[in-house]
Amino acid sequence: MQSLRDVQRPAAMRLRITRVCSTGLEESVQRFLESLGKLNRAYLTAVEEKLLNVLESEYGGEITP
Repeated sequence: MQSLRDVQRPAAMRLRITRVCSTGLEESVQRFLESLGKLNRAYLTAVEEKLLNVLESEYGGEITP
């Protein structure tokens, strides 16, 4: 059985990706974010997390680790 935290994690991840996607993006950045959104797991790897943080800071998204 999934905990509430495990259920909320994918929703928070999608929200972060959506915030960055709502700005004008380069094609490679857009493709990377689309691939993150299609992941079939409830977490990001350390590298994925770092890349999303960089994109959030670069494109003005709110950073929420």
